[in-house]
Amino acid sequence: MSPLSIESFRHLLKEPFGLVVGIDVGTRRTGLALSDMRHRFAHPWQLVSHASLKEGASAVASWIEKEDVLCLVIGWPREMSGAIGAQCRKVSKFTEDLFARVEKPFFLWDERLSTAAVIRTLREARVPYKKHGDLIDKSAATHLLQGALDLGWL
Repeated sequence: MSPLSIESFRHLLKEPFGLVVGIDVGTRRTGLALSDMRHRFAHPWQLVSHASLKEGASAVASWIEKEDVLCLVIGWPREMSGAIGAQCRKVSKFTEDLFARVEKPFFLWDERLSTAAVIRTLREARVPYKKHGDLIDKSAATHLLQGALDLGWL
């Protein structure tokens, strides 16, 4: 299964029903965010803790199977040079495991610096550093999903 083009993603967002799910894949935790039904706003949803990428993909797939999901926006963590590095390979493995169980259209969102943006926002909001861990992963998923939703409506 190959990712949607920007044009295909924009067209899909015009569908009146179904959630768009943002996924920020991590080695030990995967953050999930949901759109509203009109595909305008992203909201933090859940943090999935897992021992392996396969376990994480399985947990996310279980939820997707139960919900009215229109499509997925998956964070694509390119290196600053634009190269595909180790993190992108982990995300590829995660998506391979995910799509072994569910088939949904998906869009890859370049998430370079999204975690840095989230950390900066948490600092500006004076959120104690001890609380950053879980918030960063859920907020990164929300940040990438909102970026993709905004792009879809331009």
